Amino acid sequence: MTDAPNPHHVVMTFGRHKGELLTRVPLNYVRWMANQTELDAHWRALARAEFERRGDTFPKVELSGHAIDNASLRVRKIWHETRGEEEGLYSWLQRVTLEAIEHGERLDSGKIRYLGMKFAIEPGEEFPVLKTVTR
Repeated sequence: MTDAPNPHHVVMTFGRHKGELLTRVPLNYVRWMANQTELDAHWRALARAEFERRGDTFPKVELSGHAIDNASLRVRKIWHETRGEEEGLYSWLQRVTLEAIEHGERLDSGKIRYLGMKFAIEPGEEFPVLKTVTR
């Protein structure tokens, strides 16, 4: 078993935070790095190590801003009908996305149908990404 790489003193060599220390990069960008299948495995491992160093845990599913916007506009009624007590939109959307992955109907379009909604979900290196949700 190999030790996780040490993110200390690692300088970003690409992207929006090029030139910055990895330990100073915003957490949401570190999470994004760890989930990118196109990114070099070494950088993904560094991102995972930095995420753990900060004491955070990976989400079970990542929600794009577009998915959250669409949910609030297009599936609000379903949210109100199926949410848990005091379950906010973000938490509900994470929960039903995971349920859709496990129990939903896979469509020829690549989307998943669940609870009268269609989910566009992309796999990630660490966790799936909900790109959008519609009725």
